[in-house]
Amino acid sequence: MMVKTRIETVTTVHYDSRVYAGVTTTDPEMAKVIEWADSSESVWDIVRQTRSSPFGRNSSTYMGCARGDTPFQALGRAAVLKDECQKPGIWGFRARHTLTHYRGKGFKGGLFREWDGSYYRNCINLDFTTATLEEVLDQFHAWCGKTYDSKELRLDGKTLRVVHGPFTEKKS
Repeated sequence: MMVKTRIETVTTVHYDSRVYAGVTTTDPEMAKVIEWADSSESVWDIVRQTRSSPFGRNSSTYMGCARGDTPFQALGRAAVLKDECQKPGIWGFRARHTLTHYRGKGFKGGLFREWDGSYYRNCINLDFTTATLEEVLDQFHAWCGKTYDSKELRLDGKTLRVVHGPFTEKKS
């Protein structure tokens, strides 16, 4: 019995980072993430180190399988950061703020929490520098909205600002 045989040659295109050795993909959409991350002086550092509270290597922003040291995991975290930068509101603000200020003096992150006098209400991990802390607090308080009667805004358990009620727009 004679079996019909055919030979097929497959070409696979690989996209490699010019900045971070080992980051590679065959997915054209992930290639856009590599290109974006390579064009920034901070993206690979943000997602590979732990200085950024919302976007560092072990951040709760990522699924458990994305927290680790491999180039593949770093690429996945860079994709999340890129997506977050496009979002409106506090979610986009925190990503863009991290990207802009990562190399700033005194950069660090923490858990910002709203306290209503009885309970913690809204909370979010945000990054800041000494120079941007007030701006970040304003953004956080605005995000908390008017649902609860805020008494304090806290960072990692420490009261940073005593407030009297929900956020209201500042008068110019």
